[in-house]
Amino acid sequence: MQILKPQQSIVVDLTMAGLIAFLIFAAISKNTFAQAQDKRSALVVRVAVFSSDQGRLDNYRDFIDGHLFPTLRLTPGYVGAFLGRDPNSGQLISLSFWRSEADAVAGEEAVGRAIRALPPGSAPRPVEVQKYVVEYRDIHESFLK
Repeated sequence: MQILKPQQSIVVDLTMAGLIAFLIFAAISKNTFAQAQDKRSALVVRVAVFSSDQGRLDNYRDFIDGHLFPTLRLTPGYVGAFLGRDPNSGQLISLSFWRSEADAVAGEEAVGRAIRALPPGSAPRPVEVQKYVVEYRDIHESFLK
């Protein structure tokens, strides 16, 4: 076993300390960058509830496929939408996801213009609309396929 000279020991200690500091800095920077990325990719969910007396979603298939989804896809900031119904009451719900509240408002306006161009009763009308900022999210990979 070789004994290091005091100068060599200091160089080794400083090298190790520098390496550890670099690794800590890299870990903190990566975490901070990930948090900053998440803040830049904010999401707003728009929740629209429809009265149960407006019929089934199938009654609006032409509107959904021919007007709603195409209009939403052309609106900047649109991420996606889900339309559903309560199997017992028949109440309809719409969940749409947007990059910002302003984008959600622009989407509402665009869909409103499309609805006004159609005959009355061609599209359901919400009785309540609320918007929420998504604070946390977890999407399973298989869901995205």
